[in-house]
Amino acid sequence: MKKFLPFAALTVAVGAAFFFMGTGSPAGRTELSKHFVQTRGSRFLIAGQPFRFVGANVSVMYRDDDRARMPETLRQAAQAGIRVVRVWASGEGGPNDVGPVADQADWPRTHPFRWSPGNWNEEAFVHLDNTIAQAAQNNLHVQLCLANWWRDTGGVTQYLRWAGIADAADNKYGFGINPERAMLFYTNEKARQLYREHLEKIVTRRNSVTGVLYRDDPTILGWELMNEAQAITGRWSERRAWIAEMSSYLKSLDPNHAIAPGDWGYRTAAERREWLADHRLPNIDYCDVHNYPKDDNDSFVDSPAALREFVENRAAAAFSLNKPLVFGEFGMGPEGYHGVSQTEWFRAFFESNVRAGSAGAMFWIFTPDPGRGYGITYSTSRDASVLGEVNRAAQMFAALSSADPPERLTDASRHLVPRQFAWSRAPDDPATIPQMIVRDDRSLLYQFKPQMAAAEQFEKIGSGPGYIWGFGVGHLDFIVPERADRRRVSQLVVRAHIQPVLPNDAKPEQIQTRVTLFVNGTDCGSRLIPVEPRRAPLIQEWRIDKLLVRLRAMRGLPITIRFAVSAEADWPYGVNISNWPEGYESHDAKPVEVEIKRQ
Repeated sequence: MKKFLPFAALTVAVGAAFFFMGTGSPAGRTELSKHFVQTRGSRFLIAGQPFRFVGANVSVMYRDDDRARMPETLRQAAQAGIRVVRVWASGEGGPNDVGPVADQADWPRTHPFRWSPGNWNEEAFVHLDNTIAQAAQNNLHVQLCLANWWRDTGGVTQYLRWAGIADAADNKYGFGINPERAMLFYTNEKARQLYREHLEKIVTRRNSVTGVLYRDDPTILGWELMNEAQAITGRWSERRAWIAEMSSYLKSLDPNHAIAPGDWGYRTAAERREWLADHRLPNIDYCDVHNYPKDDNDSFVDSPAALREFVENRAAAAFSLNKPLVFGEFGMGPEGYHGVSQTEWFRAFFESNVRAGSAGAMFWIFTPDPGRGYGITYSTSRDASVLGEVNRAAQMFAALSSADPPERLTDASRHLVPRQFAWSRAPDDPATIPQMIVRDDRSLLYQFKPQMAAAEQFEKIGSGPGYIWGFGVGHLDFIVPERADRRRVSQLVVRAHIQPVLPNDAKPEQIQTRVTLFVNGTDCGSRLIPVEPRRAPLIQEWRIDKLLVRLRAMRGLPITIRFAVSAEADWPYGVNISNWPEGYESHDAKPVEVEIKRQ
Protein backbone atom coordinates (compact mmCIF):
# COMPACT_ATOMS: atom_id res chain seq x y z
CA MET A 1 0.00 0.00 0.00
CA LYS A 2 2.69 2.50 1.00
CA LYS A 3 4.53 1.78 -2.23
CA PHE A 4 1.82 3.52 -4.24
CA LEU A 5 0.72 6.36 -2.00
CA PRO A 6 3.39 8.79 -3.25
CA PHE A 7 2.16 8.39 -6.83
CA ALA A 8 -1.49 8.88 -5.89
CA ALA A 9 -0.64 11.89 -3.75
CA LEU A 10 1.36 13.35 -6.61
CA THR A 11 -1.70 13.13 -8.82
CA VAL A 12 -3.49 15.64 -6.61
CA ALA A 13 -0.54 17.99 -6.40
CA VAL A 14 0.11 17.89 -10.10
CA GLY A 15 -3.58 18.38 -10.86
CA ALA A 16 -3.59 21.55 -8.77
CA ALA A 17 -0.45 22.81 -10.52
CA PHE A 18 -2.06 22.07 -13.85
CA PHE A 19 -5.08 24.14 -12.89
CA PHE A 20 -2.95 27.21 -12.30
CA MET A 21 -0.83 26.68 -15.41
CA GLY A 22 -3.92 26.21 -17.59
CA THR A 23 -4.77 23.32 -19.86
CA GLY A 24 -3.02 24.98 -22.77
CA SER A 25 0.40 24.68 -21.13
CA PRO A 26 2.63 22.06 -22.82
CA ALA A 27 4.65 21.81 -19.63
CA GLY A 28 1.53 21.06 -17.65
CA ARG A 29 0.39 18.37 -20.08
CA THR A 30 3.84 16.76 -20.15
CA GLU A 31 4.04 16.65 -16.37
CA LEU A 32 0.54 15.23 -16.07
CA SER A 33 1.09 12.58 -18.73
CA LYS A 34 3.66 10.87 -16.53
CA HIS A 35 0.94 10.01 -14.06
CA PHE A 36 -1.78 8.60 -16.27
CA VAL A 37 -2.57 4.97 -15.63
CA GLN A 38 -0.97 3.24 -18.61
CA THR A 39 -0.89 -0.35 -19.79
CA ARG A 40 2.13 -2.49 -20.55
CA GLY A 41 1.39 -6.11 -21.26
CA SER A 42 -0.81 -7.51 -18.51
CA ARG A 43 -0.03 -4.64 -16.14
CA PHE A 44 -1.13 -1.15 -15.34
CA LEU A 45 1.64 1.35 -14.67
CA ILE A 46 1.74 4.75 -12.99
CA ALA A 47 4.93 6.74 -13.58
CA GLY A 48 6.54 3.52 -14.75
CA GLN A 49 5.67 1.57 -11.60
CA PRO A 50 3.28 -1.43 -11.50
CA PHE A 51 -0.21 -0.63 -10.25
CA ARG A 52 -2.59 -3.32 -8.98
CA PHE A 53 -5.62 -2.49 -6.94
CA VAL A 54 -8.72 -3.31 -5.00
CA GLY A 55 -11.61 -1.27 -6.32
CA ALA A 56 -15.29 -0.72 -5.75
CA ASN A 57 -18.36 0.44 -7.56
CA VAL A 58 -19.54 3.37 -5.47
CA SER A 59 -23.07 4.61 -4.89
CA VAL A 60 -22.60 8.35 -5.38
CA MET A 61 -24.43 9.44 -8.54
CA TYR A 62 -28.19 8.96 -8.60
CA ARG A 63 -29.97 8.98 -5.23
CA ASP A 64 -30.14 12.29 -3.37
CA ASP A 65 -28.75 10.87 -0.13
CA ASP A 66 -25.91 9.13 -2.00
CA ARG A 67 -25.03 12.37 -3.79
CA ALA A 68 -25.02 14.33 -0.54
CA ARG A 69 -22.79 11.74 1.12
CA MET A 70 -20.45 11.36 -1.85
CA PRO A 71 -17.42 13.01 -0.12
CA GLU A 72 -17.91 10.77 2.91
CA THR A 73 -18.28 7.65 0.74
CA LEU A 74 -15.07 8.34 -1.15
CA ARG A 75 -13.19 9.11 2.06
CA GLN A 76 -14.42 5.85 3.61
CA ALA A 77 -13.47 3.96 0.46
CA ALA A 78 -9.91 5.23 0.63
CA GLN A 79 -9.69 4.36 4.32
CA ALA A 80 -10.81 0.80 3.51
CA GLY A 81 -7.87 0.36 1.12
CA ILE A 82 -9.79 0.92 -2.11
CA ARG A 83 -7.65 2.50 -4.82
CA VAL A 84 -10.07 2.73 -7.78
CA VAL A 85 -13.76 3.60 -7.81
CA ARG A 86 -16.08 2.80 -10.69
CA VAL A 87 -18.51 5.63 -11.38
CA TRP A 88 -21.29 5.72 -13.96
CA ALA A 89 -21.04 8.85 -16.10
CA SER A 90 -24.30 8.31 -17.92
CA GLY A 91 -28.04 8.66 -17.50
CA GLU A 92 -30.59 9.27 -20.21
CA GLY A 93 -34.12 10.62 -19.86
CA GLY A 94 -36.30 11.72 -16.99
CA PRO A 95 -39.01 10.21 -14.78
CA ASN A 96 -41.43 9.76 -17.68
CA ASP A 97 -38.92 8.09 -19.98
CA VAL A 98 -37.52 4.55 -20.02
CA GLY A 99 -37.09 3.46 -16.42
CA PRO A 100 -35.82 0.49 -14.41
CA VAL A 101 -37.90 -2.66 -14.12
CA ALA A 102 -36.69 -3.44 -10.58
CA ASP A 103 -34.98 -1.70 -7.67
CA GLN A 104 -36.59 1.58 -8.68
CA ALA A 105 -35.49 3.23 -5.45
CA ASP A 106 -31.86 2.65 -6.38
CA TRP A 107 -32.24 4.28 -9.79
CA PRO A 108 -34.31 7.48 -9.54
CA ARG A 109 -34.50 9.44 -12.79
CA THR A 110 -34.02 12.86 -11.21
CA HIS A 111 -30.36 13.50 -12.06
CA PRO A 112 -29.76 12.29 -15.61
CA PHE A 113 -26.91 13.63 -17.70
CA ARG A 114 -29.32 14.22 -20.57
CA TRP A 115 -33.02 15.00 -20.40
CA SER A 116 -33.45 14.73 -24.17
CA PRO A 117 -31.19 14.73 -27.24
CA GLY A 118 -30.66 18.50 -27.17
CA ASN A 119 -31.10 19.12 -23.45
CA TRP A 120 -28.10 18.31 -21.26
CA ASN A 121 -28.31 18.48 -17.47
CA GLU A 122 -25.41 20.63 -16.25
CA GLU A 123 -26.20 19.80 -12.62
CA ALA A 124 -25.28 16.14 -13.23
CA PHE A 125 -22.01 17.12 -14.87
CA VAL A 126 -21.11 19.42 -11.97
CA HIS A 127 -21.74 16.58 -9.55
CA LEU A 128 -19.42 14.38 -11.61
CA ASP A 129 -16.83 17.18 -11.50
CA ASN A 130 -17.05 17.17 -7.72
CA THR A 131 -16.85 13.38 -7.57
CA ILE A 132 -13.64 13.30 -9.61
CA ALA A 133 -12.15 16.14 -7.55
CA GLN A 134 -13.04 14.39 -4.28
CA ALA A 135 -11.56 11.15 -5.60
CA ALA A 136 -8.28 12.93 -6.31
CA GLN A 137 -8.23 14.41 -2.81
CA ASN A 138 -8.57 10.87 -1.43
CA ASN A 139 -5.84 9.40 -3.66
CA LEU A 140 -8.40 7.44 -5.65
CA HIS A 141 -8.52 6.78 -9.37
CA VAL A 142 -11.85 6.76 -11.19
CA GLN A 143 -13.06 4.39 -13.88
CA LEU A 144 -15.88 6.09 -15.76
CA CYS A 145 -18.60 3.99 -17.38
CA LEU A 146 -20.18 5.85 -20.29
CA ALA A 147 -23.42 3.96 -21.03
CA ASN A 148 -25.62 1.15 -19.78
CA TRP A 149 -27.20 -1.78 -21.60
CA TRP A 150 -29.85 -2.05 -18.87
CA ARG A 151 -32.79 0.26 -18.27
CA ASP A 152 -31.74 1.39 -14.77
CA THR A 153 -30.28 4.65 -16.08
CA GLY A 154 -32.16 4.87 -19.38
CA GLY A 155 -29.44 3.14 -21.33
CA VAL A 156 -29.57 1.79 -24.86
CA THR A 157 -33.37 1.57 -24.89
CA GLN A 158 -33.66 5.30 -24.18
CA TYR A 159 -31.14 6.10 -26.91
CA LEU A 160 -33.22 3.99 -29.28
CA ARG A 161 -36.44 5.72 -28.22
CA TRP A 162 -34.81 9.04 -29.06
CA ALA A 163 -33.84 7.49 -32.41
CA GLY A 164 -37.49 6.61 -33.10
CA ILE A 165 -37.34 2.94 -32.01
CA ALA A 166 -39.68 2.74 -29.03
CA ASP A 167 -40.19 -1.01 -28.72
CA ALA A 168 -36.70 -1.96 -27.50
CA ALA A 169 -38.00 -1.30 -23.99
CA ASP A 170 -40.68 -3.96 -23.54
CA ASN A 171 -41.73 -5.44 -20.22
CA LYS A 172 -42.79 -8.70 -21.86
CA TYR A 173 -39.09 -9.60 -22.09
CA GLY A 174 -36.53 -10.34 -19.42
CA PHE A 175 -35.19 -7.19 -17.76
CA GLY A 176 -37.73 -5.24 -19.80
CA ILE A 177 -35.61 -5.32 -22.97
CA ASN A 178 -36.47 -6.83 -26.34
CA PRO A 179 -32.99 -8.07 -27.32
CA GLU A 180 -33.68 -8.16 -31.05
CA ARG A 181 -34.74 -4.53 -31.05
CA ALA A 182 -32.07 -3.45 -28.56
CA MET A 183 -29.38 -4.78 -30.91
CA LEU A 184 -30.30 -1.88 -33.22
CA PHE A 185 -28.37 0.38 -30.86
CA TYR A 186 -25.18 -0.93 -32.44
CA THR A 187 -26.22 -0.22 -36.03
CA ASN A 188 -28.74 2.63 -35.97
CA GLU A 189 -26.98 5.80 -37.12
CA LYS A 190 -29.07 8.16 -34.98
CA ALA A 191 -28.46 6.13 -31.80
CA ARG A 192 -24.75 5.97 -32.56
CA GLN A 193 -24.64 9.71 -33.19
CA LEU A 194 -26.34 10.41 -29.85
CA TYR A 195 -23.84 8.17 -28.07
CA ARG A 196 -20.87 9.85 -29.79
CA GLU A 197 -22.23 13.20 -28.63
CA HIS A 198 -22.18 11.93 -25.06
CA LEU A 199 -18.60 10.72 -25.43
CA GLU A 200 -17.50 14.11 -26.69
CA LYS A 201 -19.43 15.95 -23.99
CA ILE A 202 -17.77 13.92 -21.23
CA VAL A 203 -14.24 13.59 -22.55
CA THR A 204 -13.80 17.23 -23.58
CA ARG A 205 -15.41 18.66 -20.45
CA ARG A 206 -13.41 20.99 -18.26
CA ASN A 207 -13.88 20.11 -14.61
CA SER A 208 -15.58 23.08 -12.93
CA VAL A 209 -13.77 22.33 -9.65
CA THR A 210 -10.19 21.62 -10.78
CA GLY A 211 -10.15 23.37 -14.14
CA VAL A 212 -8.70 20.25 -15.77
CA LEU A 213 -10.14 18.76 -18.94
CA TYR A 214 -11.31 15.21 -18.30
CA ARG A 215 -9.08 13.93 -21.09
CA ASP A 216 -6.10 15.54 -19.35
CA ASP A 217 -6.91 14.31 -15.84
CA PRO A 218 -4.80 11.40 -14.54
CA THR A 219 -7.31 10.88 -11.73
CA ILE A 220 -9.35 9.06 -14.36
CA LEU A 221 -8.04 5.51 -14.78
CA GLY A 222 -9.90 4.90 -18.01
CA TRP A 223 -13.14 4.75 -19.93
CA GLU A 224 -15.62 1.90 -20.14
CA LEU A 225 -17.76 2.18 -23.26
CA MET A 226 -20.79 0.50 -21.71
CA ASN A 227 -21.93 -1.43 -18.68
CA GLU A 228 -22.53 -5.08 -19.62
CA ALA A 229 -23.00 -4.61 -23.37
CA GLN A 230 -24.96 -7.62 -24.61
CA ALA A 231 -25.18 -9.35 -27.99
CA ILE A 232 -27.44 -12.07 -29.32
CA THR A 233 -25.79 -15.37 -30.22
CA GLY A 234 -24.57 -15.25 -33.80
CA ARG A 235 -24.70 -11.44 -33.98
CA TRP A 236 -21.54 -10.57 -32.10
CA SER A 237 -20.09 -8.82 -35.15
CA GLU A 238 -22.62 -6.00 -34.73
CA ARG A 239 -21.42 -5.28 -31.21
CA ARG A 240 -17.78 -5.63 -32.26
CA ALA A 241 -18.18 -3.11 -35.07
CA TRP A 242 -19.73 -0.69 -32.56
CA ILE A 243 -16.87 -1.23 -30.09
CA ALA A 244 -14.33 -0.66 -32.85
CA GLU A 245 -16.07 2.53 -33.98
CA MET A 246 -16.55 4.05 -30.54
CA SER A 247 -13.13 3.12 -29.16
CA SER A 248 -11.52 4.67 -32.23
CA TYR A 249 -13.59 7.81 -31.84
CA LEU A 250 -12.81 8.00 -28.14
CA LYS A 251 -9.07 7.63 -28.80
CA SER A 252 -9.28 10.47 -31.31
CA LEU A 253 -10.68 12.68 -28.52
CA ASP A 254 -8.42 11.35 -25.78
CA PRO A 255 -5.26 9.36 -26.53
CA ASN A 256 -4.17 9.39 -22.87
CA HIS A 257 -6.66 7.14 -21.11
CA ALA A 258 -7.16 3.39 -21.34
CA ILE A 259 -10.40 1.98 -22.78
CA ALA A 260 -12.38 -1.17 -21.98
CA PRO A 261 -15.45 -2.26 -23.97
CA GLY A 262 -17.53 -3.28 -20.95
CA ASP A 263 -19.13 -6.37 -22.46
CA TRP A 264 -19.07 -8.12 -19.07
CA GLY A 265 -17.51 -11.46 -19.95
CA TYR A 266 -18.34 -14.89 -21.25
CA ARG A 267 -19.88 -18.12 -20.00
CA THR A 268 -19.16 -20.54 -22.86
CA ALA A 269 -16.30 -21.41 -25.18
CA ALA A 270 -18.16 -19.79 -28.08
CA GLU A 271 -18.67 -16.57 -26.12
CA ARG A 272 -15.04 -16.67 -25.00
CA ARG A 273 -13.93 -16.56 -28.61
CA GLU A 274 -16.07 -13.47 -29.22
CA TRP A 275 -14.90 -11.81 -26.00
CA LEU A 276 -11.32 -12.28 -27.14
CA ALA A 277 -12.11 -10.76 -30.53
CA ASP A 278 -13.75 -7.74 -28.86
CA HIS A 279 -10.75 -7.16 -26.60
CA ARG A 280 -8.24 -7.78 -29.39
CA LEU A 281 -9.34 -4.57 -31.11
CA PRO A 282 -6.45 -2.10 -31.36
CA ASN A 283 -8.03 0.70 -29.30
CA ILE A 284 -9.07 -1.59 -26.45
CA ASP A 285 -6.46 -1.44 -23.70
CA TYR A 286 -7.72 -3.71 -20.94
CA CYS A 287 -10.22 -6.48 -20.30
CA ASP A 288 -13.21 -6.57 -17.98
CA VAL A 289 -15.50 -9.27 -16.54
CA HIS A 290 -18.33 -9.47 -13.99
CA ASN A 291 -19.78 -12.25 -11.83
CA TYR A 292 -22.57 -12.67 -9.28
CA PRO A 293 -22.46 -16.32 -8.17
CA LYS A 294 -25.98 -16.46 -6.77
CA ASP A 295 -27.68 -14.83 -9.78
CA ASP A 296 -25.43 -15.90 -12.64
CA ASN A 297 -26.44 -19.54 -13.00
CA ASP A 298 -24.68 -19.97 -16.33
CA SER A 299 -21.31 -19.33 -14.73
CA PHE A 300 -21.72 -22.34 -12.38
CA VAL A 301 -19.79 -20.51 -9.67
CA ASP A 302 -21.22 -22.40 -6.73
CA SER A 303 -18.13 -22.62 -4.51
CA PRO A 304 -14.94 -20.65 -3.80
CA ALA A 305 -13.03 -23.27 -5.81
CA ALA A 306 -15.33 -22.69 -8.79
CA LEU A 307 -14.83 -18.94 -8.40
CA ARG A 308 -11.07 -19.45 -8.52
CA GLU A 309 -11.45 -21.44 -11.77
CA PHE A 310 -13.68 -18.71 -13.18
CA VAL A 311 -11.15 -15.97 -12.40
CA GLU A 312 -8.17 -17.97 -13.68
CA ASN A 313 -9.88 -18.78 -16.97
CA ARG A 314 -10.60 -15.09 -17.61
CA ALA A 315 -7.11 -14.06 -16.55
CA ALA A 316 -5.61 -16.58 -18.98
CA ALA A 317 -7.80 -15.17 -21.75
CA ALA A 318 -6.63 -11.61 -21.02
CA PHE A 319 -2.99 -12.71 -20.84
CA SER A 320 -3.32 -14.39 -24.24
CA LEU A 321 -4.01 -10.87 -25.56
CA ASN A 322 -1.18 -9.40 -23.47
CA LYS A 323 -3.63 -7.04 -21.77
CA PRO A 324 -4.57 -6.39 -18.12
CA LEU A 325 -7.67 -7.91 -16.56
CA VAL A 326 -9.97 -5.91 -14.29
CA PHE A 327 -12.71 -7.83 -12.52
CA GLY A 328 -15.20 -4.99 -12.69
CA GLU A 329 -18.08 -6.32 -10.58
CA PHE A 330 -18.49 -9.05 -8.00
CA GLY A 331 -21.47 -9.25 -5.69
CA MET A 332 -22.46 -11.37 -2.72
CA GLY A 333 -25.23 -10.65 -0.23
CA PRO A 334 -24.93 -10.91 3.57
CA GLU A 335 -26.67 -14.31 3.53
CA GLY A 336 -23.79 -15.90 1.60
CA TYR A 337 -24.35 -18.72 -0.85
CA HIS A 338 -24.19 -22.52 -0.93
CA GLY A 339 -23.28 -22.74 2.74
CA VAL A 340 -20.35 -20.33 2.36
CA SER A 341 -20.45 -17.03 4.21
CA GLN A 342 -20.30 -13.65 2.52
CA THR A 343 -16.90 -12.96 4.08
CA GLU A 344 -15.49 -16.25 2.79
CA TRP A 345 -16.77 -15.47 -0.70
CA PHE A 346 -15.08 -12.08 -0.67
CA ARG A 347 -11.86 -13.61 0.60
CA ALA A 348 -11.96 -16.14 -2.25
CA PHE A 349 -12.71 -13.37 -4.77
CA PHE A 350 -9.77 -11.23 -3.77
CA GLU A 351 -7.30 -14.08 -3.28
CA SER A 352 -8.25 -15.61 -6.63
CA ASN A 353 -7.60 -12.33 -8.42
CA VAL A 354 -4.35 -11.65 -6.60
CA ARG A 355 -2.98 -15.11 -7.37
CA ALA A 356 -4.24 -15.13 -10.96
CA GLY A 357 -2.42 -11.89 -11.77
CA SER A 358 -5.48 -9.69 -12.27
CA ALA A 359 -4.65 -6.00 -12.40
CA GLY A 360 -7.67 -5.10 -10.31
CA ALA A 361 -10.62 -6.61 -8.44
CA MET A 362 -13.71 -4.48 -7.86
CA PHE A 363 -16.89 -5.30 -5.95
CA TRP A 364 -20.51 -4.16 -6.07
CA ILE A 365 -21.34 -1.83 -4.31
CA PHE A 366 -19.78 0.43 -1.65
CA THR A 367 -22.62 2.45 -0.15
CA PRO A 368 -23.82 4.28 2.96
CA ASP A 369 -27.14 2.41 2.69
CA PRO A 370 -27.23 -0.98 4.49
CA GLY A 371 -30.51 -1.79 2.72
CA ARG A 372 -29.16 -1.69 -0.82
CA GLY A 373 -28.98 -4.99 -2.70
CA TYR A 374 -25.44 -6.39 -2.71
CA GLY A 375 -24.41 -3.29 -0.78
CA ILE A 376 -21.26 -3.25 1.32
CA THR A 377 -21.88 -0.47 3.78
CA TYR A 378 -19.57 1.55 5.98
CA SER A 379 -22.38 3.18 7.97
CA THR A 380 -23.02 0.19 10.26
CA SER A 381 -20.87 -2.60 11.66
CA ARG A 382 -22.67 -5.29 9.63
CA ASP A 383 -20.02 -5.51 6.91
CA ALA A 384 -16.96 -5.00 9.10
CA SER A 385 -15.60 -8.46 8.30
CA VAL A 386 -16.01 -7.92 4.55
CA LEU A 387 -14.26 -4.56 4.77
CA GLY A 388 -11.53 -6.34 6.67
CA GLU A 389 -11.09 -8.57 3.63
CA VAL A 390 -11.01 -5.48 1.41
CA ASN A 391 -8.18 -4.01 3.47
CA ARG A 392 -6.32 -7.32 3.57
CA ALA A 393 -6.64 -7.65 -0.20
CA ALA A 394 -5.36 -4.11 -0.72
CA GLN A 395 -2.20 -5.05 1.12
CA MET A 396 -1.81 -8.25 -0.94
CA PHE A 397 -2.23 -6.39 -4.23
CA ALA A 398 0.34 -3.81 -3.15
CA ALA A 399 2.83 -6.43 -1.96
CA LEU A 400 2.51 -8.38 -5.22
CA SER A 401 2.28 -5.40 -7.55
CA SER A 402 5.34 -6.54 -9.54
CA ALA A 403 4.48 -10.24 -9.61
CA ASP A 404 4.32 -11.90 -13.01
CA PRO A 405 1.21 -13.87 -13.99
CA PRO A 406 1.38 -17.54 -12.96
CA GLU A 407 3.03 -19.61 -15.66
CA ARG A 408 0.08 -22.00 -15.79
CA LEU A 409 -2.13 -19.12 -16.95
CA THR A 410 0.13 -17.93 -19.75
CA ASP A 411 -0.58 -21.00 -21.90
CA ALA A 412 -3.94 -20.01 -23.37
CA SER A 413 -4.39 -23.42 -25.01
CA ARG A 414 -5.03 -24.89 -21.57
CA HIS A 415 -7.97 -22.60 -20.86
CA LEU A 416 -10.10 -22.67 -24.00
CA VAL A 417 -13.23 -23.94 -22.25
CA PRO A 418 -14.58 -22.04 -19.21
CA ARG A 419 -16.01 -25.09 -17.43
CA GLN A 420 -17.21 -28.60 -18.22
CA PHE A 421 -19.22 -31.30 -16.51
CA ALA A 422 -18.47 -34.99 -16.96
CA TRP A 423 -19.69 -38.45 -16.06
CA SER A 424 -18.81 -42.00 -17.10
CA ARG A 425 -20.03 -45.55 -16.57
CA ALA A 426 -18.02 -48.61 -15.66
CA PRO A 427 -16.69 -50.54 -18.69
CA ASP A 428 -18.89 -53.55 -17.92
CA ASP A 429 -22.07 -51.58 -17.17
CA PRO A 430 -24.92 -53.48 -18.89
CA ALA A 431 -26.72 -50.17 -19.50
CA THR A 432 -24.18 -49.39 -22.24
CA ILE A 433 -24.64 -52.65 -24.20
CA PRO A 434 -26.30 -52.13 -27.60
CA GLN A 435 -28.51 -54.49 -29.51
CA MET A 436 -26.51 -56.53 -32.03
CA ILE A 437 -27.98 -57.76 -35.33
CA VAL A 438 -26.21 -60.18 -37.67
CA ARG A 439 -27.10 -59.26 -41.23
CA ASP A 440 -27.49 -61.74 -44.08
CA ASP A 441 -24.00 -60.91 -45.37
CA ARG A 442 -22.56 -61.59 -41.88
CA SER A 443 -21.99 -57.89 -41.25
CA LEU A 444 -22.66 -56.81 -37.67
CA LEU A 445 -25.02 -53.97 -36.81
CA TYR A 446 -24.92 -52.45 -33.31
CA GLN A 447 -27.87 -50.24 -32.42
CA PHE A 448 -27.72 -47.81 -29.49
CA LYS A 449 -30.43 -45.85 -27.77
CA PRO A 450 -29.40 -42.40 -26.49
CA GLN A 451 -29.37 -43.57 -22.87
CA MET A 452 -26.72 -46.21 -23.70
CA ALA A 453 -23.95 -43.58 -23.76
CA ALA A 454 -20.88 -44.65 -21.79
CA ALA A 455 -19.42 -41.22 -21.00
CA GLU A 456 -20.01 -37.53 -21.53
CA GLN A 457 -18.14 -34.27 -21.02
CA PHE A 458 -19.61 -30.93 -22.09
CA GLU A 459 -20.12 -27.38 -20.86
CA LYS A 460 -23.70 -28.27 -19.95
CA ILE A 461 -25.26 -31.72 -19.98
CA GLY A 462 -28.71 -33.23 -19.85
CA SER A 463 -30.80 -36.24 -20.80
CA GLY A 464 -34.30 -37.67 -20.69
CA PRO A 465 -36.45 -40.37 -22.24
CA GLY A 466 -35.17 -40.79 -25.78
CA TYR A 467 -32.47 -38.12 -25.84
CA ILE A 468 -29.10 -37.05 -24.47
CA TRP A 469 -27.35 -33.75 -25.05
CA GLY A 470 -24.23 -31.79 -24.30
CA PHE A 471 -23.94 -28.06 -24.90
CA GLY A 472 -20.90 -26.29 -26.31
CA VAL A 473 -17.52 -28.00 -26.39
CA GLY A 474 -17.02 -31.60 -25.30
CA HIS A 475 -17.71 -35.19 -26.30
CA LEU A 476 -20.19 -38.05 -26.00
CA ASP A 477 -19.07 -41.71 -26.10
CA PHE A 478 -20.72 -45.00 -27.06
CA ILE A 479 -18.87 -48.33 -26.82
CA VAL A 480 -19.16 -51.33 -29.12
CA PRO A 481 -18.42 -54.26 -26.77
CA GLU A 482 -15.66 -56.79 -27.22
CA ARG A 483 -16.54 -59.95 -29.11
CA ALA A 484 -14.89 -63.37 -29.27
CA ASP A 485 -14.67 -63.96 -33.01
CA ARG A 486 -12.29 -62.48 -35.54
CA ARG A 487 -13.35 -61.54 -39.02
CA ARG A 488 -12.16 -59.68 -42.07
CA VAL A 489 -13.55 -56.14 -42.13
CA SER A 490 -13.84 -53.86 -45.15
CA GLN A 491 -15.38 -50.84 -43.50
CA LEU A 492 -16.86 -49.38 -40.35
CA VAL A 493 -20.02 -47.32 -40.84
CA VAL A 494 -21.27 -44.97 -38.11
CA ARG A 495 -24.68 -43.34 -38.35
CA ALA A 496 -26.16 -40.92 -35.86
CA HIS A 497 -29.14 -38.63 -35.52
CA ILE A 498 -27.33 -35.51 -34.29
CA GLN A 499 -28.55 -31.96 -33.82
CA PRO A 500 -26.99 -28.76 -32.45
CA VAL A 501 -27.85 -27.62 -28.94
CA LEU A 502 -29.13 -24.08 -29.30
CA PRO A 503 -28.42 -21.24 -26.86
CA ASN A 504 -31.60 -19.73 -25.44
CA ASP A 505 -31.30 -16.57 -27.51
CA ALA A 506 -30.44 -18.23 -30.83
CA LYS A 507 -32.63 -18.67 -33.88
CA PRO A 508 -32.48 -22.17 -35.41
CA GLU A 509 -31.44 -20.88 -38.81
CA GLN A 510 -28.44 -19.13 -37.26
CA ILE A 511 -26.86 -22.15 -35.54
CA GLN A 512 -24.95 -25.21 -36.71
CA THR A 513 -22.55 -27.50 -34.91
CA ARG A 514 -19.25 -28.98 -36.06
CA VAL A 515 -19.06 -32.61 -34.88
CA THR A 516 -15.95 -34.75 -35.35
CA LEU A 517 -16.09 -38.52 -35.08
CA PHE A 518 -13.24 -40.26 -33.29
CA VAL A 519 -12.94 -44.05 -33.23
CA ASN A 520 -10.58 -45.05 -30.44
CA GLY A 521 -8.77 -41.76 -30.87
CA THR A 522 -8.56 -41.86 -34.67
CA ASP A 523 -9.99 -38.75 -36.33
CA CYS A 524 -12.55 -39.94 -38.87
CA GLY A 525 -13.69 -36.53 -40.08
CA SER A 526 -16.18 -33.85 -39.14
CA ARG A 527 -19.66 -32.82 -40.21
CA LEU A 528 -21.19 -29.34 -40.10
CA ILE A 529 -24.71 -30.09 -38.90
CA PRO A 530 -27.59 -27.60 -39.19
CA VAL A 531 -30.91 -27.67 -37.40
CA GLU A 532 -33.03 -30.19 -39.28
CA PRO A 533 -36.33 -29.33 -40.96
CA ARG A 534 -39.48 -30.45 -39.17
CA ARG A 535 -40.21 -34.17 -39.60
CA ALA A 536 -37.12 -34.61 -41.77
CA PRO A 537 -34.35 -35.88 -39.50
CA LEU A 538 -30.81 -35.48 -40.78
CA ILE A 539 -28.79 -38.66 -40.33
CA GLN A 540 -25.03 -38.22 -40.26
CA GLU A 541 -23.01 -41.06 -41.73
CA TRP A 542 -19.30 -41.76 -41.59
CA ARG A 543 -17.78 -44.56 -43.73
CA ILE A 544 -14.39 -45.47 -42.33
CA ASP A 545 -11.83 -47.69 -43.99
CA LYS A 546 -8.76 -46.55 -42.05
CA LEU A 547 -6.45 -49.44 -41.28
CA LEU A 548 -6.21 -48.87 -37.52
CA VAL A 549 -9.98 -48.82 -37.20
CA ARG A 550 -10.43 -51.90 -39.36
CA LEU A 551 -7.75 -53.85 -37.47
CA ARG A 552 -9.46 -53.17 -34.16
CA ALA A 553 -12.81 -54.29 -35.57
CA MET A 554 -11.21 -57.39 -37.10
CA ARG A 555 -9.77 -58.45 -33.73
CA GLY A 556 -13.06 -57.99 -31.90
CA LEU A 557 -11.64 -55.37 -29.53
CA PRO A 558 -13.93 -52.81 -27.87
CA ILE A 559 -14.59 -49.82 -30.11
CA THR A 560 -15.15 -46.37 -28.61
CA ILE A 561 -17.29 -44.12 -30.77
CA ARG A 562 -16.81 -40.49 -29.76
CA PHE A 563 -18.85 -37.59 -31.11
CA ALA A 564 -16.78 -34.52 -30.26
CA VAL A 565 -17.05 -30.76 -30.58
CA SER A 566 -13.63 -29.14 -30.20
CA ALA A 567 -12.81 -25.75 -28.75
CA GLU A 568 -11.35 -24.80 -32.15
CA ALA A 569 -14.52 -25.74 -34.05
CA ASP A 570 -15.98 -23.01 -36.23
CA TRP A 571 -19.43 -23.83 -34.79
CA PRO A 572 -19.05 -25.19 -31.23
CA TYR A 573 -22.68 -25.90 -30.43
CA GLY A 574 -22.74 -29.30 -28.88
CA VAL A 575 -24.35 -32.64 -29.62
CA ASN A 576 -27.98 -33.67 -29.18
CA ILE A 577 -28.70 -37.33 -29.97
CA SER A 578 -32.34 -38.28 -29.87
CA ASN A 579 -35.00 -40.66 -31.10
CA TRP A 580 -36.92 -39.70 -34.22
CA PRO A 581 -39.42 -36.86 -34.08
CA GLU A 582 -43.10 -37.68 -34.19
CA GLY A 583 -44.28 -38.43 -37.70
CA TYR A 584 -41.04 -39.94 -38.97
CA GLU A 585 -40.95 -43.61 -39.97
CA SER A 586 -37.72 -44.98 -38.51
CA HIS A 587 -37.85 -48.44 -40.17
CA ASP A 588 -36.28 -49.84 -36.98
CA ALA A 589 -33.28 -47.52 -37.23
CA LYS A 590 -31.79 -46.31 -33.95
CA PRO A 591 -30.31 -42.90 -33.07
CA VAL A 592 -26.77 -44.36 -33.13
CA GLU A 593 -25.72 -47.30 -35.29
CA VAL A 594 -22.31 -48.88 -35.83
CA GLU A 595 -22.01 -51.34 -38.68
CA ILE A 596 -18.98 -53.60 -39.09
CA LYS A 597 -19.03 -54.58 -42.74
CA ARG A 598 -17.57 -57.91 -43.69
CA GLN A 599 -14.95 -57.94 -46.42
